[in-house]
Amino acid sequence: MDGELRAFLNVCAHRHSRLVKDARGSSERLRCQYHGWEYNAEGRTGRIPAAQCFRPFDRENACLQQFRVATCGQLVFVALTPNGPTLEEYLGPLYAGWRESFDAPYRFAGSWEGEFDCNWKVAVENALEDYHIPLLHPKSFGTYAEEEECTHVLTDRYSTYTRPIKIGPAAKWLIRWMGGTRTRGAYEHQSIHPNLMMSGVDIAWVAITFDPLSPTTCRVRMYGFTLRGERNNPAAQFAGWFFRVLGVHTSKRVFREDASIYTEMQRGLAASPFRGVIGTREERVFAFQQFVSQGCPRSEVPPVDSDLEDPSATGAA
Repeated sequence: MDGELRAFLNVCAHRHSRLVKDARGSSERLRCQYHGWEYNAEGRTGRIPAAQCFRPFDRENACLQQFRVATCGQLVFVALTPNGPTLEEYLGPLYAGWRESFDAPYRFAGSWEGEFDCNWKVAVENALEDYHIPLLHPKSFGTYAEEEECTHVLTDRYSTYTRPIKIGPAAKWLIRWMGGTRTRGAYEHQSIHPNLMMSGVDIAWVAITFDPLSPTTCRVRMYGFTLRGERNNPAAQFAGWFFRVLGVHTSKRVFREDASIYTEMQRGLAASPFRGVIGTREERVFAFQQFVSQGCPRSEVPPVDSDLEDPSATGAA
């Protein structure tokens, strides 16, 4: 209502129902779909049906749980813990590039998502290497670039991948005419551990999140932005429309192509007796695995009771 972004847990303080079920919408107040409790912009209770039956009322303990909110360009981030790094600290040296890629002259082009029968790390690791391109993306990308043309940057918090793409003088002029400042002629992919990524070229950028739903299911979300500039003449409007259609179509196609292998990977992992083999084109997968193993160390397996080691002690034949 006042133009300030706020984030609340979508759970009513009354009887724990989800406040709303719509993925998006607009309302002057938050009203619970179950009993009609209303909340103001601060997350405090407003109108409560039959409020007299709750007297005496502990208003301080009937507030919505609020989270920290920060923006980077047109992207909105929510921190689920009260403490921890700021968004700029979390994104580190990649912050400036993210802000540039998802702000003017780029505009939101659309979002899409999918739920898949695989562990979330399967989808993440697929996005961290280009070794699969010839088989999964023969029409989208053709084949991978020569290894010496690709640049990997590996750190304990993030990794990046850059490969050159051909871009002619006319295309460079058009991008600059539309207001674009990045005409590097390269495809960029950045991954901030554990589950946040950005990829794209000069005319379009995509932010991607990977959310675990269960040990064997996950949700992948993509948010697309395309170059549309600030010019209002017909030529600029047509160019912006073309970039949007091309960017969204290409991103969705690559999304579907990657998703085609997720279930097969999960099935293979469940049956595999192998440790796996990682090549130099897949070194970002290794960096990600290092991050996960350090952040989630395996607990020691407790010793087995000696009586249970003898099958006869359990009545086994």
